[in-house]
Order: sequence, then structure tokens, then C-alpha cells
Amino acid sequence: MKILRSLLFVCLILLCLVGCATAADPQVSYDPGSLRFDGNLAFATETEFVTQFPNRDSGQPNNRLAAQWLFSQFSEMGLICTTQDWEVINFSQPLRLKNVVCSLPGESPREIVIVAHHDQFSGTIQGADNDGSGIAIMLELARIFAAEGVPQYTLTFVSSDGEEYGMLGSGHYIENHPNPEQIIAAFSLDNLGKKFYDGVRISATGQLRDVGPLWLQRTAQEAARAAGDIWVPIMKPTYEQMLTQAVPISLWDQGPLVAAGVPAIGFGDNCPAEYAQACWDTYHTELDTLEFQSPDTLHQSGRITEASVRQLLAMDQFPQESGPYLYFPESNSVLRGPALWLIMIGFAAIFLVGSLWVAERPLPEIAHGWLSALPHLLGLWLPWVASVVLLYIMVEVGLMEKFAVYPAVARDPIVFNPRWPAVIIYVVGLVLFFWLGRKLAARLQQEIPAFWGRKSLTLLLVGLGSVYLLSRNPFSLLFLVPTLLWFLVKGRQSMAGRILDWVLALGGGLIVYALLYFFGFVILRNNLAILWYILMIFSIREVGFRSMAMTTAIIAAGLAPVVNPPQTAAGPQSAPADPEKPSEAVA
Repeated sequence: MKILRSLLFVCLILLCLVGCATAADPQVSYDPGSLRFDGNLAFATETEFVTQFPNRDSGQPNNRLAAQWLFSQFSEMGLICTTQDWEVINFSQPLRLKNVVCSLPGESPREIVIVAHHDQFSGTIQGADNDGSGIAIMLELARIFAAEGVPQYTLTFVSSDGEEYGMLGSGHYIENHPNPEQIIAAFSLDNLGKKFYDGVRISATGQLRDVGPLWLQRTAQEAARAAGDIWVPIMKPTYEQMLTQAVPISLWDQGPLVAAGVPAIGFGDNCPAEYAQACWDTYHTELDTLEFQSPDTLHQSGRITEASVRQLLAMDQFPQESGPYLYFPESNSVLRGPALWLIMIGFAAIFLVGSLWVAERPLPEIAHGWLSALPHLLGLWLPWVASVVLLYIMVEVGLMEKFAVYPAVARDPIVFNPRWPAVIIYVVGLVLFFWLGRKLAARLQQEIPAFWGRKSLTLLLVGLGSVYLLSRNPFSLLFLVPTLLWFLVKGRQSMAGRILDWVLALGGGLIVYALLYFFGFVILRNNLAILWYILMIFSIREVGFRSMAMTTAIIAAGLAPVVNPPQTAAGPQSAPADPEKPSEAVA
């Protein structure tokens, strides 16, 4: 058996190596000498926009005035403009939003879309970088292309609203697009003007699912490189690609477009380490002003976008990509397709086969072991589900806020200040539900399940959860990698052995703990209040009910082998001990 496992591991490594193919280099076909973007003109436009329309967060008077001004600016250039008006719920209140959508018709109705948002975070005044910079670049690009006559493809410029609350504007735009299949590619522009920046980074993350195509990222890089005098956009390193596909939470307007199947990427800030604190201090604060904007940075960011658009306008055919991938910039190779899927399927198979292997019994006896362990597992799983339903109820009665997509944004006071009555009710409810779960398990149990049955059922559920993730978001299997430690839980009887089993059981959540630290202490910087943020995420169903049920089932599965089952209603009965494995009798 050990030899077989070793061979399987070696085969997976070889499959990964063989499955990596060289990524095709895009052929640059536009004329770099045609670039006309001027950072000084963009800075003048940004200055006019953010000084004339400060405090333009969604729903405020200046937000609608800014939208009207943008409508008139695009119209004066000769673009055909429309507005989109709709309403969402934010902080449990109705919120009116307005998009401005303007098109420069081309020889073909196929579109290249550029998106920037005119709303700002409520804690800022000017909102210069976020996103006055993106609006200024978009206006300057519209001016340039409108002056050149009819382009090969239609150019569409979208000034979105509600970006700060989950990319609501770009989401509404793509949901109401008459024919998204006609969109060749889309670019979102955000945080592109600070004097601290030393480059532009690319985000291809979709909103809660999918990832933008590799060909579009590589095309943007090569188009910028061909110009010779501008930054080359930076792609995420391989480990970040894996993480952002496992946790697809987009921060820019390309997110809803990617999730809708549109080839889209975002251009945003790249802040060097020596200015990390200055970048943070001027993000979502009153310090996001023109004082920290730079015409030179706008010049670089704008020319990168212009080069990318001109390259697409010069192309007659566009690559077709589908499915997840991992790109390795150092070797210019990509892992995707059958090889990547076989690795992921192989991971799920480890648990499905392992659930039979650890039992080492005939299948009918294994099935009986699963059935005897099921009440115990339900007693650990249903309390988690009930606790999340409790969160839904607290939203409906007003103890927690209701949001359309996201629970507030970075630096929002609600992120840092939990509603303690809701937290206390949740914790008390969870304890009560677990007490009831134990009572339920005792009533349903016909016999106290043997350890091997509990462990086998645990591995089976992880395998089934892996299959579910394969159908929804394959890279989320990354979360389950540490659960391989659960193979090492042995049902030990000594105190030291029980402690070791608990360490292994809790170790199954290592990647989750790392992400809690990363998002709570590094990204949002709200420390342990990240736990409150997670409660809000579940309360507004940002994580859907089915995904929540699967997640909590795996948590319960990890607890099942190390938590002693309750006594049965009929008294202490146990499954027959395995004579060859007396240590695995009922704990």
C-alpha cells in the first residue's frame, strides 16, 4: 500500500510537470508611435472632477451631479450616451444608483469596454485616486479615440456607481447588457494616480467566481512593453493566482464582468514596500486628495491602457480560453486543461478511496459504520447550520445590517465595531444548538459508533465536499489540503494521544487560519474583528446556503472523530470492537 501511495504521488508530480505548456507570446500589431495619452491633460481633468464634485459617495447629491457632468462630457465628444438608474439595499436602506454608459460606434458592433467608477468611499472627501484617477484616464481616452473617427470595434465607456459596495454598477451594467458575447474584452481602471506608485498591477479576479483570461493579461503586458517607455503591467505571482482563484473576491470593477464570462482585467496600483504605509494612509481616508496625485503616474497608467486598447483594435481574431489555470511567469508556462483537472480530481479521489481504505472492512460493514456514525455527525453539523440561519433572522429583524452584495468596505466603521448584542446572541445560540444537537444524536443513535466508522465517514464527507467544489470553484480545494492531516487521527486513548488527535483535527483548518490573518491583520487591518466581518458575510448570504451547508459539514466532519459520541437513548451500547485494533474501540 505504501508503494502504491508513493507511485501515485510521483505520478501526480510528473503529470503537473508534463501538463505545463509554454504560454503563447502575443504578437504586437499596433503602432506604438500612435500613443497620444497625456498625463498632464488627465491631471487637469481629474482636478476639475474631484474639486467640483467632492463627497460623491453613492446616494449623495454630488454623486448624481457627477454622473450628469460625465454624461455631458462624453456627449460633447460625440459619443452616444445613456444612463442606468436602479435601487439596491445598503446598510438596510434603499440606495439609488446611476451608471453612465457611452459608446463610440465602430465598424463592428463588437465592443471593447473601459470601466471606472465615479462614486467614492464615504470616509473620503475628494476621492482623488479612488477613483478620480480612473475617471480622468477614461475621459482622456474617450477624447483621444473620438478625435480619430470610427474605430474598428465599438468602444464603450462605463462610469459605474456603487463600486465601493461590491461593484454594484458594473454588475448592473453586465446583467442588463443585451449581448455580452459581443464584448471582446474589458478593462477596469482604479487607483492609478498616486505619486508613490512604481507600476500598474493586473487583477483578473472575478466577483465570487472565475478568473480573467491569461491571453488578455499577456496582451496588455506585451502592448506596454512594445511602447518602450512605459511600465509593463505586473501579473500576480503564481501563489497569489492560486489564492485569488480559491477566494475570488474582486476589489475592482472587472469582477462582475469576469463572473459573467466576459474577458476582463483590472489595472490598479502597485505600491513599493517603502511607501506601503503612505499608500495605506491615503486609501479610503480624507487624505485621498490631489496633493498625492501625479501627472507622471497618470501618464504611465493611461498609456498602458491606451496601448492595450490599440492592440485589441489592431487584432482580427481573439484567443478563446476556458477553465481555471496557473501561470508561471518565470518560465512563461501555464498549467491548465486535463492535467490540472486530473490533479484536482485525484485530490478528491484520495478522500473517497481513503474512506474505504481506513476502514479495512467489507463494504456492507463499512456502510453500517457510516449509518451508525451519521447521528453523531448530524449532532455536530446541524448546530452550525442553525447558527447561520440565526444570522439570517437577525438581519431580518434589524439586529444586523442588510447589504446587496458586500458587508461594507475597508475602513468602514462597521467593519471595526461589532454589534455586540448580535455577537452575544449568536454565541449563546451556537452553544444552545450544540446542546440540542447532542440530545438529537443520542435519540437517533442505535449504537455508539466505533472510531473507525466516524473517521471513515469524515473522509467520505471531505471527498464529497471536494466533488462539490470541483463543480463550483476547483481552486477552493486548496482549503482542504490541510485536512489530509485527518488521516493521521487515530482515536488514541492516552491524554497525550487525545491532545495529538485534537491538534491534527484542528490543523485541518491551517489555510483558513492563514487567510483570517492575511485578510484581518494585513488587508483590512481590523485584527480579530475579522471574525465579525465573517459573520456579516454569512448573514447576507454572500456565501450561498449550499456552500454554507458544505462548509459547515466539513467542519463537523473534522470534529466527529475527536468528539466523543453521546450515550444512546437506550443506554450505553457500542459497536463491536475490532479484535485486531483494540485501540480503535469506542472512546
